[in-house]
Amino acid sequence: MVVNLAPKKMKFGISQGMILAAANGESLYILSPDSGAQAGMKIS
Repeated sequence: MVVNLAPKKMKFGISQGMILAAANGESLYILSPDSGAQAGMKIS
């Protein structure tokens, strides 16, 4: 399970999010939430 991350100071600035993706060794798939998802909900 992955949870939303709190903003964190990094070398390049403040990180305020993440990219959720899946791969099968040959292809990369960028995942996006459904329109009803709200900030802070758990992703499983």
